[in-house]
Amino acid sequence: MEKKLLIALLFSAFMACDNKKEVQEEPDIEALRADVKPTEVVTASARQGLFEFRINSSGTLDSEKELTITFESSGYLRSLYVRNGQKVKVGQVLAELQNTSEKLNLEKAKLAYDKAYVTFQDDSIGRSRPNEQMMLTLKLRSGLSDAELGLREAQNALDKTIIRSPINGTVAEMKESEGNIISSGKELCLVYDHTSLVLTGKILESDFRHMKIGLKADIYPLAFKDKVYAGTLVEVNPKVDDNGMVQIKLKVDQPNGLLPGMNTNAIIRVPQQENIIVPRDAMVMKSGRPVIFTHVDGQAKWNYVEVGLDNGVELEVTDGLNPGDEVIITNNLQLAHDARVSLATPLNSDN
Repeated sequence: MEKKLLIALLFSAFMACDNKKEVQEEPDIEALRADVKPTEVVTASARQGLFEFRINSSGTLDSEKELTITFESSGYLRSLYVRNGQKVKVGQVLAELQNTSEKLNLEKAKLAYDKAYVTFQDDSIGRSRPNEQMMLTLKLRSGLSDAELGLREAQNALDKTIIRSPINGTVAEMKESEGNIISSGKELCLVYDHTSLVLTGKILESDFRHMKIGLKADIYPLAFKDKVYAGTLVEVNPKVDDNGMVQIKLKVDQPNGLLPGMNTNAIIRVPQQENIIVPRDAMVMKSGRPVIFTHVDGQAKWNYVEVGLDNGVELEVTDGLNPGDEVIITNNLQLAHDARVSLATPLNSDN
């Protein structure tokens, strides 16, 4: 009897232990999320606008008009009237060779012409209505034709001793000084038009399809890091060189302070169609697809987007965003959908 009672008590105890169920607490996701510090981000507003594709180029400045001034006669350089950097006008005398004999020859030619003309006039007296053939005969007999030719030759010889500027411009690369002995064909200097400078540069052949005469550009001379000059595309050479580049020319709109030969960089702006535009840093790649996070009520929202052109600064978004969306442009590589974020305090904030 006692043995049966002991077995019954042991069985009851075993059954009581077996009926106890282990209770596991479910984690509180919201509480865990609240314990995580929000990621500090900077945002920018997505805007609707005309996207500008930007094409980089570099090269040197040249004048559209640059002429080498050479001597057409030989002799002693008597006078030099200009110096490097001096502004000159078309027709202005730059230099003059010794030309005493040329001036004397011109005087003789004028005298010979005057004598021949008097003879021609005397021979013409009494001849009523002479025809063209008769006038030619009278000129030949009087020596007037020879005198006219001699006068032109003497004037031309004198003109060759006087060097004049063929254009308005600036004197550069002066090679001679007063007193030098000059030979015909020798260079005196350059004269270039300082009001008309062009950048001769190159672009990638893949960018050629975007080129249209009249496109605007920003030109950055290396000599002036704080200055930007406006330019206009005026020429595209329709040939690709051995390095896969295409030559272009950009005219500087107002080249004050610039010099031929200066090294410059340029950005050619190519307007495209209107679309959503965001900073380039807003886009990240997730699983091989472009994603832009937007800031909504303290959370980061994951948005798959379709993108167009990229100019290195801004990005064209063709689908997936709306104008005015607040896109996240910093610390967005590690973000997940619905991650808590906080806006960074601006550097110039007084708070």
